[in-house]
Amino acid sequence: METLLTSPQAFSAEQLVRHAAAKLAGDFAGLGVVFYDSLAALPHLQLEVVGDGRFDLPVVGLQAIGEVLARTARRSSPWHDGFHFVHAGSGALTHLCQFIAPPLPGAADAAPRAGGARHMTALLASKVAGVVAIGLLTHERTASIYEAGRLTLSETF
Repeated sequence: METLLTSPQAFSAEQLVRHAAAKLAGDFAGLGVVFYDSLAALPHLQLEVVGDGRFDLPVVGLQAIGEVLARTARRSSPWHDGFHFVHAGSGALTHLCQFIAPPLPGAADAAPRAGGARHMTALLASKVAGVVAIGLLTHERTASIYEAGRLTLSETF
């Protein structure tokens, strides 16, 4: 998937998080989306999904991805856990339900600060080569965007 071409379908992490926030169901569980150019430096594994429902990937475009994320981000969905991946250049949803394991900072690096495991994971992963941004949307409907190890957006909808 890393060879997808840039297209007019591309959009930002902030646009997708805002779009997804408008479509959330009452049993929304939370959402994490990794926007990437390359996944070569980001360790990740597919989480086991038990239950019905499959998605044909890639899904392209803001509207179509928003619909898939709204369906998967419900507590009743077996697809709600982990991070979902969007290729930044093409605007294509390429992976669902991924466990990510960003490298921890070395002893010489300043320890980053983020509240909670999902936020710390997003902050650290946003520093990985090939990762453009990470968008989070909590069940309290607070959106956060991390880019290059920094929180660049925090907003409640």
